[in-house]
Amino acid sequence: MKYLDKALLWVTPLIAILVVINQFYRVQTFDLSTWQGGGFGMFSSVDTIDSRFFKVYLHVDDEIIPIQLKDAFNIPSTIARAEPTEENLENLARQIYQANWVHSGTFTSNAYKQEHYRPVLVFIHNAHIGDAEHPVNIEGIVLELWKTRLESRTNTIKTYKYTEYAYPNDPI
Repeated sequence: MKYLDKALLWVTPLIAILVVINQFYRVQTFDLSTWQGGGFGMFSSVDTIDSRFFKVYLHVDDEIIPIQLKDAFNIPSTIARAEPTEENLENLARQIYQANWVHSGTFTSNAYKQEHYRPVLVFIHNAHIGDAEHPVNIEGIVLELWKTRLESRTNTIKTYKYTEYAYPNDPI
């Protein structure tokens, strides 16, 4: 019993050290958010998983159309925001690419070009694909992952484009 008590005394600190090492490795190697994977160092950064966001563009009929990611893409989007490896970005992009997109029938204006209107595209579930009047043929996708950082010179929080991923891997 004496040996078991001594062993148990060291198990918890050993596990904590392994978690710290794993998180440090993943933060340095895969850009894991410091708020994930154990949270060591989380208060040293403004780069939380919630402050990371995607701008997603679909290439449709020689036009680039921005879209918003909705519920169906929450899990792969969260994984790719937390750890933006090429594998995670490709998984998210592939799911968006393979989804069923339709014209919603409405248009929105480009804030920078008042005379230019673009269609609003919406995702529909497979169960409703028969209802689609205006299916969209997606030629490609561009994912932009944006992150935040603290500018210590000005004491302000800035966003910047961290990475861009095109799918299929041909440049759009």
